[in-house]
Amino acid sequence: MDNMTPNTEMELAGPVGPRMEKLAAKGKLTSKNADLHWLYEQSVQNAEAEVEFIDRVFREEFGQRALFLREDFCGTALLCSEWVKIHTDNTALGVDLDGPTLEWGRANNAAPLGDRAGAVTLIKDDVRAVTEPRADILAATNFSWWGFKTRAELLEYLRLAYANLNDTGMLMMDCYGGPEAQVPQFEEREQEGFDYIWDQDTFNPITNEVVCKIHFKFPNGSKRKNAFRYDWRLWSLPETRDILEEAGFTKTVVYWEGVDEDGEPNGEFNPSRTGDLAPAWVAYILAFR
Repeated sequence: MDNMTPNTEMELAGPVGPRMEKLAAKGKLTSKNADLHWLYEQSVQNAEAEVEFIDRVFREEFGQRALFLREDFCGTALLCSEWVKIHTDNTALGVDLDGPTLEWGRANNAAPLGDRAGAVTLIKDDVRAVTEPRADILAATNFSWWGFKTRAELLEYLRLAYANLNDTGMLMMDCYGGPEAQVPQFEEREQEGFDYIWDQDTFNPITNEVVCKIHFKFPNGSKRKNAFRYDWRLWSLPETRDILEEAGFTKTVVYWEGVDEDGEPNGEFNPSRTGDLAPAWVAYILAFR
């Protein structure tokens, strides 16, 4: 499985963050000089908040701290790298099929950790083929697990995820939905130094298959179209929880995103049994072994 390969050849010349940040601050990012993985991390991921969330939920559930995190479909392994930052004895394993993306993550996220870089292990393989070591936490985020399009495929993966966890183990998956998730549309969001464009290109209501793309636009008018492309199945929360139960997990909890005083998503996730009728929503599914 591979959901994060950009439609470009990657240049691996060491950490690009400082240079990208300077160009962004000056409004000088262009389609030619911008690094696609850096753009993705800035506009899509919030790994710092996610590791704090993971750490908190695990403590609340098991009354102890998790040490070892495995990130499936890890891409640039940003989550792995943030995980080892929060505690000096934390370690992480990232698994992904795309070698160049893993090497980018090694150079740009793991290597800058210095003495702690060795706490992050990256493996190029199918996530279903890596069966050890067992982890305290297994994370499948950025909707990457939606690459499994059939119930049989997803059940196989979740059974393996269950087996890959320690007895006090937790699986975290993210999910989105709502009526707008089924409508072809563009969503443009301004970032520092560039614009991020989410493109819901096609949707099949019979199979729930969806093709989505990410484009970037820059101050000089240049664009990177189809920088990332995703061919997914939209899985609903009820059917996913049913499959998790069949896979062996004893408990699942949906963490729903709250809203601010203006009714906009606030990035804070708490357990919910009802959610709300937002036209578009993002949630986490936490499954406990």
